[in-house]
Amino acid sequence: MKNWLNVIYQNILTPTLQKKYALLIVYFTFFVGLVTYEILHPPFSSDDAKVGNYEVQVTTTPSVPDVGKDTKIHFLVLDQNGNQVSNVRMGVKIYHDDDLTKEFPPANYPGEFDADYVFQEPGNHVFQVDLFDLGTGSMSTYTFNITTLSLYTSIFIVLVIAGVAGAGGIIIAILLFAKRTRPSFRY
Repeated sequence: MKNWLNVIYQNILTPTLQKKYALLIVYFTFFVGLVTYEILHPPFSSDDAKVGNYEVQVTTTPSVPDVGKDTKIHFLVLDQNGNQVSNVRMGVKIYHDDDLTKEFPPANYPGEFDADYVFQEPGNHVFQVDLFDLGTGSMSTYTFNITTLSLYTSIFIVLVIAGVAGAGGIIIAILLFAKRTRPSFRY
């Protein structure tokens, strides 16, 4: 069996084809990695911003919030040196289509705040964070955008990525495997 595979490998897959197959393997590995990364780490599940003298980080669990399911929204407040602050006064308002859907009134937190929330509508939700600087008494506001998807939207995005990558793979395969035929000109 081993000899048979070796004969096929050496006689059928010429060195030129071996290089072409290697390029296809690299292409498909890149495609699988890209889709896996996009599913596990979508660009709309976390954000951070400098707010006054602080940095506020927002993340969600699950990483892609689903409509109608529980989502934990985690707020973390860091000082100018990147250390978590020990006490912060913060309030959060959640908007969808410019309508206030939920408000967490200002309260003191130990540098982090976890909110449980159920998104009722798919689309972009705006989180307005009001951060009160206890040292100066000033208030800073920043807006975060968190996007929710329905199941069909997630499937659609993956299918679009697969379609574009598939079309690219076909074009690459045609370019790699097409025999170069040149007309012979005889004068």
